[in-house]
Amino acid sequence: MEAERKRRSGDVRTILLADMAMLVIAVFWGSGFGVSSWLLKTISPMWLLAVRFTLSALFLACVLWRRMAALDRKQMVLAGGLGVFLGFVFFAHIFGLQLTTAGKQSFIAGSNVAMVPFLYALFYRRWPGAVATVAALLTTTGLLIMAFTPSMAWGMGDGLSLLLALGIALHVLIVGNLSRRMDPVGLTGVQMAATAVFLVLAAALFEPMPHFGGLSPKIWGGVVYVALCVTAIPFLVQNMAQRYSPETHAAILLSLESPFGYVIAILLGQEVLNAQVVLGGVVILSGVLLAESEPFLRRFFSRAEVTGG
Repeated sequence: MEAERKRRSGDVRTILLADMAMLVIAVFWGSGFGVSSWLLKTISPMWLLAVRFTLSALFLACVLWRRMAALDRKQMVLAGGLGVFLGFVFFAHIFGLQLTTAGKQSFIAGSNVAMVPFLYALFYRRWPGAVATVAALLTTTGLLIMAFTPSMAWGMGDGLSLLLALGIALHVLIVGNLSRRMDPVGLTGVQMAATAVFLVLAAALFEPMPHFGGLSPKIWGGVVYVALCVTAIPFLVQNMAQRYSPETHAAILLSLESPFGYVIAILLGQEVLNAQVVLGGVVILSGVLLAESEPFLRRFFSRAEVTGG
């Protein structure tokens, strides 16, 4: 009994550490919307994606090549397929960003958190749990409160952003599945490499080659930032963390990129804090806290059942 108690306690600590890691990368992802929107004023969308993921893939290949090479052929194919899928997800991101605002896209993309429990039930034929589902819906409600305006209009860019949300939700589910079936570090490296190859080919096919030599050091600094701090490192952390954290937790925590992006905009003087934002933030926080309490609630009720028996 004591050994089982220690094992469960260790499992809870592992989940909490994984969740905290995803909370950190949500901050960096939140900063990526504004930086990408700024870079699009200078670099065409396809080539921005191609350069971003090429730099990410090269960085990861330099540090992870042994782990990447250790994957077997089937794992390579699965990781490569995930990379190509991620390329399509970023199509929706970058083209949607051209037709809507960074803030609006970040909130619409955050709606993926409501999709994950339903997609999870569809794929695994079981609900992820009542607590996790309610937490996901609470988080989504908070995001909608923060984003809503009476004059809000729906455009093509918003439709692409909704497609982006679906892609993110599916990506969370696929990563959760694959990270438990193979080395998540090697998975990340191969995934980024496949995404980079796919996007370079797509950019060469659909857009003329830009004159990269004419870009200023400031622009290159922004490109390096999104390549390393918004792409390579966060995706590595996500894949490692999702080996231990439930998919609903991942969706909730990663969706915090939206409010974090808004907070960053407020700190930069680009947005104004108001009561609506505060209310939405409180609802989101309640959803996050409920999700994080799930392991403790599960342990409490399990202990109560054993005691009652």
